[in-house]
Amino acid sequence: MQKVPVVHLDATPLMPCSPSKARRLLKSGGAVKKWTKTGIFYIQLTTPTGKHTQPLALGYDLGAKYDGLCVASEKRMQTSGMLVVDNRIAKKMERRRNMRRARRFRKTRRRPARFDNRSKPEGWLPPSIKAKVEMRIRFLKHLLAIYPITTVAVEDVKMDGNKLKGQKGRKYWTWVMVGKTKLYQWLKQYVELTLYERSDTVRVRTEAGLRKVSKKGARVFESQAVDGLALCLLALGTKDTAVTGFSVWRTPDVPRRQLHRLEPGKGGIRPPYGGSVALSFKKNTVVEYHGKLYRTGGTTKGRLSLHSFDLDNRRVTQNAKPEQCKKLFVQTWFQKKVI
Repeated sequence: MQKVPVVHLDATPLMPCSPSKARRLLKSGGAVKKWTKTGIFYIQLTTPTGKHTQPLALGYDLGAKYDGLCVASEKRMQTSGMLVVDNRIAKKMERRRNMRRARRFRKTRRRPARFDNRSKPEGWLPPSIKAKVEMRIRFLKHLLAIYPITTVAVEDVKMDGNKLKGQKGRKYWTWVMVGKTKLYQWLKQYVELTLYERSDTVRVRTEAGLRKVSKKGARVFESQAVDGLALCLLALGTKDTAVTGFSVWRTPDVPRRQLHRLEPGKGGIRPPYGGSVALSFKKNTVVEYHGKLYRTGGTTKGRLSLHSFDLDNRRVTQNAKPEQCKKLFVQTWFQKKVI
């Protein structure tokens, strides 16, 4: 049974309560319903109470494409999940570079190229690594706002650059090491940060009898979040390892700055593409259309594109009339509650 997060009247996070107690508080007017931008449901008390809390640990396992996390107390797990941090920024940057090169190679008047006299500012990160770090920080802000987390246990990423000399992934892992430092510095401002070796996680996971599947992208607890629970065992020694809740989160991919399609259509004209608004609907606005919930996408010939209201966000139709869509709210995070 997954407990419901509770926050004080002044938004201070308190200990989670059982669903039955949350229903009683809501029915009596002692609390109101709230949701984080990541889709997590919690309640906020309407009357002043005490602020006594127990230690809570957040186990966080960093990954290249998927992060595993778990929030637990000394007694039991509170929640767990998987954060999809994979992005297509590197491919987009490569496409942008190729298009720019094609423009500059054309026989037209232009200013001289100035690509070799730019210095990187201090703290600079590659766009793909920077996006992952900022996404993790945004997510953790919402999590720390509703759970009284006192310590964060992280499986530290370590890579010897000298062993990767001449190999393809050396530059990537070098920037990953810089990116994790930025995340660690941010965490130390709010909670106690403890770093563990990968061997520690494997040892505790084996001793506790926790199974891990080989498919990293599987939307199950055993793929990524199991390492988060193992880190909680290291930090607090959680006694009950039963899984009480598991969710998957990801952010939508919105082409904000692309003005038109890459390849021209008939007559050499590139149709407009991208942007964050289509027919007065902000992208990923949840709408009611013919009695069902959908998310909005782009537009074609004055009609709206609608997508399924789930984690996959698959396109359902490109022929929806805007006047038949009732706006409800805008989603900046996609969540799927598995357990």
